[in-house]
Amino acid sequence: MKNKRIIKTSRIQRKPPCIDELFGKYIDYATYSRRLRSATIQSYKEVFRVFRMLMPEITSSVIISADKMSSFFKKLETRKRIVGKGEVRVGVKASTIMSYWSRLNSFFKWLEINNFLKNNPLPKMRPPEPEYTDRKSLSKSDLEKIIGAVDLHSKNSLLLKRDKAVIYLLFYTGMRKSELYSLKVMDINLEKGVVKIEGRTSKSKKTRELPINPVLDIHLREYITERNKKGYKTEYLIVSNNGDNRLSKDGLNHLVKRLVKLSGVKFHLHQFRHTFACGLGAQGIGSYKLQKLMGHTDLRMTDRYLRSMDVEDLRGDVNNLSIDNLI
Repeated sequence: MKNKRIIKTSRIQRKPPCIDELFGKYIDYATYSRRLRSATIQSYKEVFRVFRMLMPEITSSVIISADKMSSFFKKLETRKRIVGKGEVRVGVKASTIMSYWSRLNSFFKWLEINNFLKNNPLPKMRPPEPEYTDRKSLSKSDLEKIIGAVDLHSKNSLLLKRDKAVIYLLFYTGMRKSELYSLKVMDINLEKGVVKIEGRTSKSKKTRELPINPVLDIHLREYITERNKKGYKTEYLIVSNNGDNRLSKDGLNHLVKRLVKLSGVKFHLHQFRHTFACGLGAQGIGSYKLQKLMGHTDLRMTDRYLRSMDVEDLRGDVNNLSIDNLI
């Protein structure tokens, strides 16, 4: 009987992919397949940076677990940070924790779908519900001070009319800062009374049209007339004072800083979007109409903008309530 030679074969186990490498692939997917905005992509990168900083032991997706994520959120809520001029702060807001949960959950879902992660632990971990007590919309007094600063301190007629057009565009349309920056002359149709927001410049990637308020119409006409007098040829609506170009992002930021200093109102341009939403909400506009105007794909996002409304915004509606008006 011949001896049979038994050859033992061993399976070669592949080393699991590095978590950094997988995140890079996820960012490519989010950028080129989901077509997320650059600002959104940057927020994902910042969340992942903090995640890796606080949890350096998670080098691959197979290490991700409920215990590890509990440890991460504990560190996130209890770590000390240096902010401003050496000020030490501990912890973060509930809304910030929610943002970290949401960004990481999207990444982990992608890992799970692509078989890099067996079970995503985050859906079973309940993030804190943020309480929004801050008022993000601007008051009538705030707006009057900002407009007054433009009236009193503009260096020339073009800047006066341009800056007022910027303020009224933001207030009467609720457009995003990026949409304002990308707005072209051809997007303004004064005859039809419509402003068109191109999908390529919008967060929702959908083109929408907004009606032009009569007050906005006046300021747009005055600005365009002044712009034409100066001989501007650029296709972009909001122009620079330093040449035939659109106002740059740095220029727009400089304008805000200047108006903050001159008006005494600490604001940022996105607050005009909140003011637009709350102003229409106080007038009783339906959520669906507001969603269309804001360019939201999800009604829940629209509702978040209405959180700035306080008791005084609702007082008129309650005061108008009457037994006599009931059916």
